[in-house]
Amino acid sequence: MNLSNQVILFDGVNMPLVDSEDIVFDSSLSKSINERFTISKSGHITDDKGNLWMVWSLVELERWWNIFESAVGIPFGRKLFNSCCDEEEFQISDTGLFVKRLFRKKKNRNNLLNRWDNCGWGKIDIKNKKIDTLLPSTIAAGFAVAAMESIHEKRFKSEWRQRSNTEVFLDLKLDERDIPISKKHTILPWSKIVDDVNSDNIRLELERRSIGWSIEGEPSVLLPVSLFSRLYHSTTGIDPALSNHETNCWIIDGLEERFCKPLIIASYSIYKLFIDSDKHVFANDKDSWLNLLNHYCTQWGWGGIDDLQLESDKEKISVKVSTSEVLPFLLGQIIGIWERSYGKKAKIKIQFSGNITSIDIESFLEYI
Repeated sequence: MNLSNQVILFDGVNMPLVDSEDIVFDSSLSKSINERFTISKSGHITDDKGNLWMVWSLVELERWWNIFESAVGIPFGRKLFNSCCDEEEFQISDTGLFVKRLFRKKKNRNNLLNRWDNCGWGKIDIKNKKIDTLLPSTIAAGFAVAAMESIHEKRFKSEWRQRSNTEVFLDLKLDERDIPISKKHTILPWSKIVDDVNSDNIRLELERRSIGWSIEGEPSVLLPVSLFSRLYHSTTGIDPALSNHETNCWIIDGLEERFCKPLIIASYSIYKLFIDSDKHVFANDKDSWLNLLNHYCTQWGWGGIDDLQLESDKEKISVKVSTSEVLPFLLGQIIGIWERSYGKKAKIKIQFSGNITSIDIESFLEYI
């Protein structure tokens, strides 16, 4: 979550102050979300189909996209749109969101509105091809076009126009091509199937806003992790626009070489998001590390760790995690917390071995 206007609460963790906007806790909305998703001790938010989800601050989502596209080094907006559109179309089909029976139009419309409401995406007006949202327009348009094509059972050539900070209009032209429904995304090597035995209903306290919802005053959304995996897969074969200083600090074993750069780009964008923020943290022992990781990662579906060891004399941390689709997000946060705590450039060594990923982080200066 974006933690602007903060106070220090415990163990170096920054907690946000609620802003002055008139926002109200919504028990029915919170209950609706909490009944639809489970969260495990390993930090995975899961729906009833096994899809992974994450809670994102909308401020940080916008900032992350700018960082990610800069790291890729080429315009990537259409790839983001396609990733959102394809993932949403797949999930609409896979979950059976739209029914095929008498009076289905009203039923399907209500199902769609409830999905957008529950996820915090805003409001979609099917008839007028309009979106009221706080999401980045590229993401909102991707979700909306998937909905329009699914509900009308037609294909469209799509563009979108942002009229204001919250209004997006779709320009749709019928596409006569016979294009099959999007399939499940290509599985990345670190996207293992999550089998969390110990999980419980998620507990989010949501505040109703005029558009979407917030947590502790921070406008936020639920997003499927797989839309990011689709995007990351699109970077395969691309040389990132990162300096040698940024790429030389990575040592990755047990991963096909062609996937190393997508992992670096994905993790770097999250690390940079953390470092460029005003989050002031200090992790100097195991307890403070665990508190920080729970605060910034686990409770929001950004993953958790299985084991953590510290070598205080070398300022080195060794972490073992269950390999899963959220790995780049967790990895980026760990690197950011380490660098913010020690004030040094990190050297990252990653070892993939079966379902476990081992991460060692220490000072890059030790290797110079």
